[in-house]
Amino acid sequence: MKDLDLPLTPDFDPWPITAEITQAHVLPDGNLRLVWSDHTSATYHCLLLAENSPDPVTLHPLSRETVLSPLDFPEGLRITEASTLPSGALALTFSDDVPRGPYHPGWLYAHGFTDKPNPAPTPILWRAEDMPDPPSFDGPEALKNPAIFLDWLKALRDYGVARLQNLPNRDGLLEEILDKIGTIRPTNFGRMFTLEIQDDPTSNAYTSHALPPHMDLCTRECPPGLQFLFCRANTTTGGAGLYTDAYRVAEDIRAEDPALFATLCEVEWTYNNRAKGTSYKASGPMVNLDAAGQISSVRYETWLRAPLVADLATQERAYAAYRAFAARAADPKYCMEVRYEAGDLFAFDNRRALHGRSAYDAAGGARFIEGVYSDRDDLYSAIRVLERSLR
Repeated sequence: MKDLDLPLTPDFDPWPITAEITQAHVLPDGNLRLVWSDHTSATYHCLLLAENSPDPVTLHPLSRETVLSPLDFPEGLRITEASTLPSGALALTFSDDVPRGPYHPGWLYAHGFTDKPNPAPTPILWRAEDMPDPPSFDGPEALKNPAIFLDWLKALRDYGVARLQNLPNRDGLLEEILDKIGTIRPTNFGRMFTLEIQDDPTSNAYTSHALPPHMDLCTRECPPGLQFLFCRANTTTGGAGLYTDAYRVAEDIRAEDPALFATLCEVEWTYNNRAKGTSYKASGPMVNLDAAGQISSVRYETWLRAPLVADLATQERAYAAYRAFAARAADPKYCMEVRYEAGDLFAFDNRRALHGRSAYDAAGGARFIEGVYSDRDDLYSAIRVLERSLR
């Protein structure tokens, strides 16, 4: 099978061919069933195939985006004939006799409906007693080698926290690394921020006080999905970094006390920042679930909670659940403690990996940590593009 003989796909992925079409059946309703050489059987709706045709009328050849709307296809459109070409691609005839296709077999295999579950990356949950240090990679090597950079990004996706080490102390380096991933998300702390002691702090982060494990910007409707902290210097005493897998904490609570877990998912807390010049406010439960019941994010920051206005019974169980979650989040069994060394870049999922620090003494030492926010979408896109380029 020659790639040069294969048609375009409705995107820029190469879609590797892992099986060949052995049978193509037009169903009585005008849809399609394909049987593959690995004995997989998959079905395809007529309109799915019509609107994803790689022909230049349906698909823009440069952007690879569909240029037709659903109203451009006639009602009752059906597939009338199906056959395979010598290249392995699929040829189809439709009831309106408009030329469409042919279709790339790798793309078809990836987009057919089967009884098999669609594999997706699954978060790897951890406790500090099992993983005392985050997945770590040599920074200069990762910046030179796309495969190592990809491994770092995938570790961030899977574990919720990952570290680059031995990076040079250079202005602009953090921004350069973010440019390789996606875009920086500005917030009320600016496009970038420096964790330093301020005379008139707008956050506890700008003091030397201890910060219990938390996530940032619960005050936003959609808090940033990623945070990056780049330690350029640290000769102070104290100030250890703290990281807790909130998904692990929540899943352990779910297993041991389902009623308590239900409270974490049901009761909405409101968070508001206390700054003089801004007033952000947002609400949500501490634990969010997706349609399959899996944890998709947390919203947890102890010192920015607004008063919970609810009946006493709801408040009673809400405070009990918050206390139980806070106790586990700070427990050394769950909470990883690391020292920030010059050249360390910690990347973490802000809606999963809680972060904090012990108190520190800035007298007689230097502590220079830069930070930026970004979003999960940028991470997932960067992983897919790197995987595509390395195939």
